[in-house]
Amino acid sequence: MAESVRRLAAPYLTVEPGAPAPGTWEVIAGATPPAGCVAESVTAQGESTVEYMVDHHHRALFHVAPEGDSWVTQSLLRATRAIHRSAANRQGVLFLHAGLVELNGRGVALLGGSRAGKTSFIMASVLNGSGTMVCNDDVSLTADRDGDGVTGTGWPRSISVRLDTLDLLFGRGRADTIRSSLTHPANQTLLSLRESGVEPHGTALLYPWEYADLMNTRIGSATKVEAIVHLSLADSPSEAGMVPVTGSQRAALLDKRVLRLPNKHLNIFGHEPDPDRSQRTRSALQNLPTFAFRYAFRDVRKEVDHLAGRLAEHFPSD
Repeated sequence: MAESVRRLAAPYLTVEPGAPAPGTWEVIAGATPPAGCVAESVTAQGESTVEYMVDHHHRALFHVAPEGDSWVTQSLLRATRAIHRSAANRQGVLFLHAGLVELNGRGVALLGGSRAGKTSFIMASVLNGSGTMVCNDDVSLTADRDGDGVTGTGWPRSISVRLDTLDLLFGRGRADTIRSSLTHPANQTLLSLRESGVEPHGTALLYPWEYADLMNTRIGSATKVEAIVHLSLADSPSEAGMVPVTGSQRAALLDKRVLRLPNKHLNIFGHEPDPDRSQRTRSALQNLPTFAFRYAFRDVRKEVDHLAGRLAEHFPSD
C-alpha cells in the first residue's frame, strides 16, 4: 500500500520507511479504531463517500470505508495531503484556485474558477511542446525571503479533465481508450454527474503519473512565478484576447481566487495561518505582471501560442 501511495504522491511528496516523528499525525488503514474516535466523512460530487474515524488525542486517522485497494490508497493519499496542506497553511502559505505551468520556461500562474479552461490550456501547452505542468487547479505560493519573488508549489491531486477536452486534444477514439485505462476509483461513478446535468461536459480523473505517461512529459513540483494570468473561456473567437490588469484591479481579482480553507475536506488538523507571511505573499503577487486572457475552447492549441507570444513581448530580455 505504501508503494501505491508513493506512486500517487510523486513528484510532490515522498514516502520513506520508518516510524513517524513524535507528535505527528498518522494515517492508518487495516486496523480497528480504538474507542473514543470521532467519525469523519468525505463526500465529493460523483464519488463514493469515504469514511474515517479520528483519534484526536493520539493524532491518528483511520480509514474505514470503502474497501478495496484503490479506494484505500486514494483515501490515505487524500488524508495525508490534507495534513500537509493544513500545516503549510499554519505557516502562512497562500493557496489559490489556480493552475501553474512553466510556459517556455517561465512560471505562469493561471487563475480562474471551475471550468475556466485551466486544465485544457495546460494540457494543450504540453502537447505543443512549450509547457510543463506544476499543478492544474490549486497551487500554494510563498514569497521569497526578500519579498520580491514568489515560488509556486503543486500538490498530489488528481487532475479533473473535461471529456470534451480529451476528445478535442486526442480525438474521440483515443479519448475513449484513455478513459477506459484510468485507475482513479471515482471514474466508475463520475458519469452520473453528466447524466444528472450537474456536469454537462462530463469529467474524468487522472492521477499525476497517468497524466505524465499520457502526455509523455515530466511534472514539475515547484517553480518561480513570473506572471499571473486570469484565465476564462470566451463564448466566441471574437471575444478572445489579452489585456493587462492594472494595479488597482489586481488585489480584488487575486482575492477572488484565494482559498479560505487549505482543503476541500478534512480541515480538522488546525489551519489558522500566520497572517504576516500570507500578506507578504499577496503583496509580492500583486507586484507581478498580471493579465486577463480569454480564449476560445476549440482554438486552445493556437491560443497557447498566442499567450506565449504576448508574454515574450512583455519579457523581451528573455
